[in-house]
Order: sequence, then structure tokens, then C-alpha cells
Amino acid sequence: MNGKTIALISYIPFIGWLIAFILYLENNTKDSLARFHLRQTLGIQIMSIGGSIILGFFRLYFLLGPFDLICFALWILGLLSALKEKEKPVFYVGPYFQECFKNFIR
Repeated sequence: MNGKTIALISYIPFIGWLIAFILYLENNTKDSLARFHLRQTLGIQIMSIGGSIILGFFRLYFLLGPFDLICFALWILGLLSALKEKEKPVFYVGPYFQECFKNFIR
């Protein structure tokens, strides 16, 4: 399976990322496009879930809507980047995700 397909599958929330990660591990070429987008989507999903839990814990419910909208916008930007077969990090947090998950997804 090629890198673009794995990158696109990784943008299907949760189960799609897991499937894409397994396909990436089975792929002998270790495509850089797939690796890049696996890191991006993992970061977006962790940020979305973690941020929502933290905002809910501190009862900042009025911030949940804008926060989820920002996460959705980052998800769309990443998906468009994968469709164009480009390794363009999502706005502001993308480079951090690449650095943070470089040892987890090699």
C-alpha cells in the first residue's frame, strides 16, 4: 500500500489511525509521507481529546465549542495536505507533533 493511501486512512478518527499505523508497520518501505501524517493525526487527536477533558474538568464549557472548531480546522488542513501529497505541518502545533512523536513513529 502506498504512502498517500496510508496518510489518508490515518485521518479517519481513532480506528482509521490505528489501521493506518498497522499498515505502515507492515509496509517495508516506511514511506515518509505516511510517517509524517501519522504523527500529525496522532497529535491532533490527542490534543482534541486531552483539551476537551481538561476544559470539561475545569468547567470551561464555553471554550469547548471554539476549541473543537480549532481542532476540526487543523484536521481539515492536515487532510488537504495529505490529499496533495505534501508534508506540510498543520498550523502552529504541527512541528511540535513531528518532534514529539519522532521516536514513536519511525
